[in-house]
Amino acid sequence: ILEAGIADRAQGHAGSLGDTPRGFFSVQPALFHPQPQVLTVSGQREKILTAYMNLLVDSGVRGTTLEAVGTTCKLSKAGVLHHFASKQALGEALLTELQAQARVDADNMLADLDNAVSYYVVSSQDRDSLLERLVEAVYRLAQTGDKDALDVLRQCREGWYDALVRAIGDPAVARLVLFVGDGMNHNALLSVSAGSEKFINAETNAEIMGAIEQLRA
Repeated sequence: ILEAGIADRAQGHAGSLGDTPRGFFSVQPALFHPQPQVLTVSGQREKILTAYMNLLVDSGVRGTTLEAVGTTCKLSKAGVLHHFASKQALGEALLTELQAQARVDADNMLADLDNAVSYYVVSSQDRDSLLERLVEAVYRLAQTGDKDALDVLRQCREGWYDALVRAIGDPAVARLVLFVGDGMNHNALLSVSAGSEKFINAETNAEIMGAIEQLRA
């Protein structure tokens, strides 16, 4: 079920991931309906929320003003406030969006437990996917001490962890895989050109998946 999801969320790495070991953590051909790369809101609200998310990721909290959001959307500040009553309302909408997208992601993993670990590890490397950018944007808010943002990130982590526990059957190994995904996401940020990248490539992906399978055994 999850192979199409990997293709959808990891397009930038598809040519270098190679085949994961067949067996418990293999990625099989499937019926997966990929997570849509669109927000759950539409129209001007979608444009504004997307601009807000991208500004948080690319410019940080200080650079994410209502004026900057409006400029990105070709709207005035008043135009932004017509759709979102305040900057706080924008932040709340972002948290709601991340919750919804992360829930779909975890549910997809639960729907195909045989491939859940492969999917989690591989898709964690796609920093440009909608879900990863939502996570990063909410992290920016959390770094300012925003308790609600921290709570949502913890809820998302619980959802992925629960799915991994179901897939693996061992809470300690599931926690390790959770941390592996975080580490690979970080190293994807540091990746260089495909030809000279030694940390995120087909060989290291296969090695990591093999090591996880050995721990499970």
